[in-house]
Amino acid sequence: MNTRVAVVTGGARGMGHAHALGLAGAGFSVVVIDTQPAAGAALAQAGVSCLTADVGEEQAVAEAFSTILGRHGRIDVLVNNAGGALSGAACEDHSLAEWERTLRINLTGPFLCIRATLPAMKLQRNGRIINVATASVYSGITAALYRDGANLVPYVAAKGGVIGLTTALAREVGPWNITVNAIAPGFTPTPRVRASFPQQAMDRMVEDQALRRTLEPQDATGMVVFLAGDSAAMVTGQVLRIDGGSAMG
Repeated sequence: MNTRVAVVTGGARGMGHAHALGLAGAGFSVVVIDTQPAAGAALAQAGVSCLTADVGEEQAVAEAFSTILGRHGRIDVLVNNAGGALSGAACEDHSLAEWERTLRINLTGPFLCIRATLPAMKLQRNGRIINVATASVYSGITAALYRDGANLVPYVAAKGGVIGLTTALAREVGPWNITVNAIAPGFTPTPRVRASFPQQAMDRMVEDQALRRTLEPQDATGMVVFLAGDSAAMVTGQVLRIDGGSAMG
């Protein structure tokens, strides 16, 4: 039996790095797509390969997935993890270019990767697509409530689009036995976030959770591995929050 292949975008660091290692540990052959391959050098020790590409660029995505299919002949799991906020400016202070770039990274990027993946998954009549949203879509709470200059309205709006993409696509591709789900992590201070976020502000965010512990990148990895595996064969169109109970209802 061929080893199942998982693709993780933005997997060279942060949460994507944890997901890539988790999937490799679960027996998948993992390929990371990232704009900074040097940051993923440590992944090589776990047998994870890396490709350099910007998921917001159509041609780069097409070439990356063509390379993956050429090497492996299949794609079983796609984790659309790449994304992030580009600016902490208030909504009215965002330029149109910043707005459009935020949408391109967080919403158009997943669409391009899904489009490049679906032909192979349909041919296999099996596949798992896992999108990464944010729990802030449900609460409306962004880091601006805890730290000045941390407004994330375009980012949260784009991630809301990811949730719509997830549910609509699940309906469309179900006949091919392809599942589409999303995870919605709460505030997770990756090393990059910790470098710019005061500890006092992070402590205040933890106080608003039901579980009083700072979320770590690997806290969402178990859900990614579950959704990628056989036990989740009948789970689709769902958005699963991993936020320590900060957003409920």
